[in-house]
Amino acid sequence: MTHSAGSAARVLEMWRALTADAEKLRLYQQEPYLAMGVDAAARALGPAFEAKLQRMALLVIQADVIAERRVGMCLDFVRDHGFVPISATPFLMSPEMTGEIWRYQFDMATPDSRELCDLYCAKAESLLVVLADHAPDGVRPASVRLTQLKGPSNPARRSADSLRTTLGATNRIVCAVHCSDEPIDLLRETAIMVPDRLLELYIAIADVVDRGVQPYIEEQVSALYRRAPRHDIDVGHAMERLLARIPVDSRDRAVATAAARLRDSLPAWQRRERFLPWSQFSADLSAIGVEPTSWDALLVASEYVEYDLTGVDRTLHFDGGVGWVAGEGQLLAP
Repeated sequence: MTHSAGSAARVLEMWRALTADAEKLRLYQQEPYLAMGVDAAARALGPAFEAKLQRMALLVIQADVIAERRVGMCLDFVRDHGFVPISATPFLMSPEMTGEIWRYQFDMATPDSRELCDLYCAKAESLLVVLADHAPDGVRPASVRLTQLKGPSNPARRSADSLRTTLGATNRIVCAVHCSDEPIDLLRETAIMVPDRLLELYIAIADVVDRGVQPYIEEQVSALYRRAPRHDIDVGHAMERLLARIPVDSRDRAVATAAARLRDSLPAWQRRERFLPWSQFSADLSAIGVEPTSWDALLVASEYVEYDLTGVDRTLHFDGGVGWVAGEGQLLAP
C-alpha cells in the first residue's frame, strides 16, 4: 500500500480523533493536503500520532504582528494560557496558499476582500508556530482550545481578553494571527503552508515531544525582525499619512484627477458613507506615486472595503468546539 493510500485509510479509521465535523472530513478527502499531513505526521510521530496531535495547536503569527514587534506579546499570551512553543517556521503565505487555506470560507467574500487578504498575507513573512498544550481541559483538543482563545476576525465579536484583542488586531482582514480550528485542520494547513518542509516540520516536533530537544523560538523571532521593516499598524495613522502624500497641485491631468478623487474619498470612507473600491483606490494611489501594496494603503483598504457578498454563506462553519463537547469528536487518552 502506498503512503497516500495508507494515509487515506488511516483517516477513515480515526477521523473522529481529528474532527467533529463529518462534512469537513468529506471535503478534505477530495484534496491532497490532508493525506500529505497524515503521512508526514505518522512517519515522524509514530502510529499513535492522533493522540499527540490532539495535544498540539498551530498558531500563525502574521506579518502585521511582526511589523509591530508584538511576537513576544503573542507568545506570552499563549504561555499564560498553558501553551508552550515547540517549533517555529518562517514562511511566506502566498495567494495560492490563502486560496487553499480558506477555500471553504471564501465563498462569502467579495473579490476586493479576497484580493486584499492575498496581499496582506503575502506582504511579508509569517511565523508558523506549533504549540504543546500543557493545560488541557479534558474535553477539547488543543487546537480547538486555542481557536477559542484567539477570538473571531470580526472585532465586534471579540471578547476583551481574546488573543486578537490583546494584540490590537486591526480588522477582519489584518487580523494578527491564524489558528487551525481542529487537529484535521492542523494536518491539512501545514501541508499547504510548508509543503516542501512538511516532513522536516513534523520531525522537528518529534525531536521536542519525543526526544526532549530544546527549540530555538527566540532566535527565529530575532531573525524575522532583522528581515522585516518595522511599521505601525494603525488605520488612523495610515489615513493621515496617505492624506499628507496627496499632491495639492499638479499639472499632470491624470495625477490631478486621482488626487482630487482621493482627497474626496478618503474622508468619506472614514465616515463610512460608502465602501472603498479597491481597483480604483489602487489605481489612484499608483497615479500619485504611492505603492498600493504599502502597509498604509493595505490598512486603509482593509478597513473600508466591503467584506461579504450579500446572501452568500460559507461552505464550512466552525462550531466553536460544540461538537467536541457533545462527543461528536473522540478525545484520546494521553
